[in-house]
Amino acid sequence: MRVTEPGLNRDGRSLLYRAAQFFARHGRAYPLALDSDRRGAEVAVAGGYVRRLSGDRHFVTVTEKGRGYLDALMRAE
Repeated sequence: MRVTEPGLNRDGRSLLYRAAQFFARHGRAYPLALDSDRRGAEVAVAGGYVRRLSGDRHFVTVTEKGRGYLDALMRAE
């Protein structure tokens, strides 16, 4: 039996995409504003796809693992 990485639910994938787009446009961490952002953040942080900022836990940044996941998702791999 093989252990796999924790998956992302719809809220987690949406948050990951919005956070990456926000960083590309503005060059800073994504602010968690919506309830769906908070639900998605729990799953995405647990999976290591995003991380919360230590100074303010209402902001998240995309990790290398998250960027790799988005890249594979956009390439439909």
